[in-house]
Amino acid sequence: MSIQQNSIGLLGGSFDPVHNGHLSIAESFLESDFLDELWVLLTPDPPHKTDKPQADKQLRLKMLETAFKDIDNIIVSDIEKQLPKPSYTIQTLKFLKDKYPNYTFYLCIGGDSLRDFKKWKDWRNILDHADLLVAQRPSAVISKIDKFLRNHIHFVDHEPIEVSSTMIRDTVANGGDISGLVPSSVKYIIDKQQLYRGKHDE
Repeated sequence: MSIQQNSIGLLGGSFDPVHNGHLSIAESFLESDFLDELWVLLTPDPPHKTDKPQADKQLRLKMLETAFKDIDNIIVSDIEKQLPKPSYTIQTLKFLKDKYPNYTFYLCIGGDSLRDFKKWKDWRNILDHADLLVAQRPSAVISKIDKFLRNHIHFVDHEPIEVSSTMIRDTVANGGDISGLVPSSVKYIIDKQQLYRGKHDE
């Protein structure tokens, strides 16, 4: 982890697998005026997916590292593997704030995650540690957000790419081509490791 920067964005996820939509949203966060660095955090044991099969954590990490290796100011980390399971955002934030008390953290999410944010564990406590950086035009959602939450949100302009990890897994399982949906280095790992050949129940 860098110790030079002060304003850090946190982009977490299970990344099963990482795809071009993740790269696009990461670049939108970096192009904003808020961040010095973006830390991409692999969530090894997401609380909402405990009963669903996932690719091996180390393979997901390897795909993340190869996907982001050529993008400046992005750090890929599996720091959450040190923390209790499942991987709740609040405990990750508390850990990072204790470790880097002089840093300003932003939790980087998409508009879909914002709509469900109040369902997250200890969501108010999360906002004590980090404001939200949301990759979506505010006009779409701002009128539906209460004042308390709105005071902790900053919007970043972003044009989403219509791709998801579920789409990637289903395409591979059905023998389809994922070229253009994931970085070529990620496709190589998926092919070599024979990932997602069986149907994922999602």
